[in-house]
Amino acid sequence: MTIKWLKSPLSAALLLVLLWTVYRLVCLRYTGIPQPVEHDEFSYLLGADTFAHGRLANPPLTLGKFFESPHILVRPVYASKYPPGQALFLALGQVLFGSAFYGVLIGNAFMLFTFCLMLFAWVPARSALLVSAMFGLTLSRTMYWTNSYWGGSVAASGGALVLLGIGIYRSKQSALGGFLFAVGIMLLFWTRPYEGGIFTLVVLIVFAKELWRKPRTRVLVISISAFTIGMAWTCYYNQVITGSPFRLPYFLYDRQYNVTPVFWFQPLRPQPTYSQPRLGAQHGTNGWESSQYHKLGPWYQSVQISLIRSLSSMVLTLGPALLLILVVPVARRDPLYRKMAIVNAVFLLALTAETFHTQHYAAPAWAALGLMIAVWAERARTLRIGNLQVGVALVLLAIVSPAIVVSSMSETLDMNSWGKWSERRAALIETLSRKNRGQLVIVHYPSSDWRVEKEWVYNSADIDHQRVIFAHDLGMEQNRALLDYYPDRTALLLTFDSASGQEKIEPYPALPLQR
Repeated sequence: MTIKWLKSPLSAALLLVLLWTVYRLVCLRYTGIPQPVEHDEFSYLLGADTFAHGRLANPPLTLGKFFESPHILVRPVYASKYPPGQALFLALGQVLFGSAFYGVLIGNAFMLFTFCLMLFAWVPARSALLVSAMFGLTLSRTMYWTNSYWGGSVAASGGALVLLGIGIYRSKQSALGGFLFAVGIMLLFWTRPYEGGIFTLVVLIVFAKELWRKPRTRVLVISISAFTIGMAWTCYYNQVITGSPFRLPYFLYDRQYNVTPVFWFQPLRPQPTYSQPRLGAQHGTNGWESSQYHKLGPWYQSVQISLIRSLSSMVLTLGPALLLILVVPVARRDPLYRKMAIVNAVFLLALTAETFHTQHYAAPAWAALGLMIAVWAERARTLRIGNLQVGVALVLLAIVSPAIVVSSMSETLDMNSWGKWSERRAALIETLSRKNRGQLVIVHYPSSDWRVEKEWVYNSADIDHQRVIFAHDLGMEQNRALLDYYPDRTALLLTFDSASGQEKIEPYPALPLQR
């Protein structure tokens, strides 16, 4: 029997967030704050630091070619290419608690809070509590949504708010439902615009008849007003970075650097001229991204590969639970279950159009997946085989299984020493920051394509005033301008052993006198 006060959606959501936050902070005490590893993480951190400085973008860099790295813009301004949603949460953590990683935890907690409220709006308290607990277990300390700066939870929260808004509206026709729906759409647009747009469109279609039967002008006005304010801010944000209110920073970066298209059915674009050759090894015609594009092959093979990748990205974490609800189809006649199945199926097909696939791309649909599991849990609870009641055991298995999968995957990642190079980078920054003078670290790789996934040259929003600056080695003649620009800094040269990857730092050699 559910404890009475846990039947309150707000009380249950707050308790879930409190328990998860305490658990995560205890883990953090022993593991420490993780360092960014992927290119994308550094870009999100640049966006967060920019917001934390009270800016939407940073002035263009005087010597931008020395600081060009994947997924950041250096012209017309210095900024992240990504939408602002994830960076806003990271900035909140940086401003309130001194580290952007606390913004990751805030995003995780917000996801659990919105998921719990959403489930309560659609299913009885017992099933809402169980599935909410499942997501709490899934966000373990080693799941990358909770242990990196890459994102996932904020986009998932947007999907949950969309379904929460519709759930409130269909039961109460409350203006709050319209407001939450609009906020959910904006969060999706600020995190995963394509995937979030597909998700919202399909949700509106499957609930169109119900929403049309209960029109409320006040709710519509509130929803449109909130959406308009959000889009106006978005247009202003785009204007500041790209010079056009309707051009996303992502597409500006795409035009400046990328050869590989967003969707596999589009052709490769002509390669631009790269002032920093390492960018060509990432984005160019013979770069890593184009090699992934070529592996897709002809269109029928592309569809097949993309379908497998998209499916695995959607169910990698929740797989056992999703498999169970399909194998034991006790809820297939439930109208809500069917609606969520349609949403997820169409969303999956939409994902297959993308060239690249990562688990957090599917984040907008996590709320719909959770709602499917909750409906199934409610129906399966009383399932019997002969005289034996097996429903409760199946429900508990569905709840616990994702956490088991996440834990086993995480141990494998730890065994592979994933991200150790980034820890060494952070240690170097800490050591050099203790010096009396500011440091300029010029990074020289064995070749332009050497371990292109490990990029050392990333900096904060205020490069000129940070203690340790990383810059690309563009040759002695071009480096002269860099050294002249930072005459008060100690210039260092960072090199790497091509076989072991071990780094070596030493004073930058004196430049020959100009004639």
